[in-house]
Amino acid sequence: MTSLAQSNETTEICGAQWLLLWTTAAYAPEVPSKDEKAGLETFFHKFQDLCRHGPYANGYSNAIRDQGPPPVSSRRELMLWLCMAENRCFQQAGLPTQRCRYTDLMPRWRYADGYL
Repeated sequence: MTSLAQSNETTEICGAQWLLLWTTAAYAPEVPSKDEKAGLETFFHKFQDLCRHGPYANGYSNAIRDQGPPPVSSRRELMLWLCMAENRCFQQAGLPTQRCRYTDLMPRWRYADGYL
């Protein structure tokens, strides 16, 4: 199984789930308005963890249970929370963790095409 740590290509539900979470966070507003925060809270706090089998099983729901829900006050906080949560999944699967540096995460998950 190819990890999202190496590629954005995914062939299974767990990788697809993390890809969706990461790209949604990367394209969230830098500092969301009140309405944008409400939308992000709904998406990230009620997101159904469909990764139920394999080495990453229940990683997102376990992170919410153990770390609390993802912060949505800023894109930076949200992406750093996701990085820590995904690193817990990597540890659970016996894989190396990734460095959680915002300046590394942005070019990984958001293209510099000026789209948004």
